[in-house]
Amino acid sequence: MRVRHRHRALLAVTTAALVLSLTACNGDDQAAATPTTGPDTTASGPAATGPAATGAPSDGSPSEAPKAPESSQAPEASQKPNGGGSANNTEAYAYKHPCAMTQLSLNVRQEGTRRIIEVANKGASACGLDLLPAVALGDSSSADRSNSLRPLVPSGIGGPNHALLAGTKAYAVLDLNPGGKAGAKGIDEMNVLVSPSHMPNADTRSFPLGAGASVSGPELGLYHGSVADAVASMRQADIAQQ
Repeated sequence: MRVRHRHRALLAVTTAALVLSLTACNGDDQAAATPTTGPDTTASGPAATGPAATGAPSDGSPSEAPKAPESSQAPEASQKPNGGGSANNTEAYAYKHPCAMTQLSLNVRQEGTRRIIEVANKGASACGLDLLPAVALGDSSSADRSNSLRPLVPSGIGGPNHALLAGTKAYAVLDLNPGGKAGAKGIDEMNVLVSPSHMPNADTRSFPLGAGASVSGPELGLYHGSVADAVASMRQADIAQQ
């Protein structure tokens, strides 16, 4: 009987040890399968914190937010010509684009026996004028203008048109009586066609000479950018304008 009791006690101890061993093994397996505690680093979890994640300097100083790369392409507006088309306001452009009367203003003023013909470009583009205007002096009351007097002009005229840039003026000077001689009778009007080879006769403008005007051997010079240069050109007039 004692032997049987000892055998049962030994069997119970062995069974208990086996249960404890299995329990320990299961505990280790569960520990290995369970993730360690700490911040979730998956894409769906909160972002990692710390200098390496935020881009902040390790010394704790604030850092600037990353800037978006600048585009190398200029804005569309900057690729267009500025000033309403500045490429159209050059002498080269003027030589290829004759002036129209609609883009010009014409004024004539008196200085003694001289008449200063002033042509202004009020448009946005340059244009080309003939080298001098066409001028005819006659009787304002006469229907027949075939007998109108033509001034002398400089000989040897040639070259490209006179370039008139936008916002600028050209001057031509007509002297009605450079010699101071007795003038012809019945002449009281001057007719000016600003650019005769490029404009129709309908663009001719008429200006009264004023009371007491004396016309004898009138002389006309080329267009210039200043009155002084226009006067110098007028003094070289030596042949009749056609």
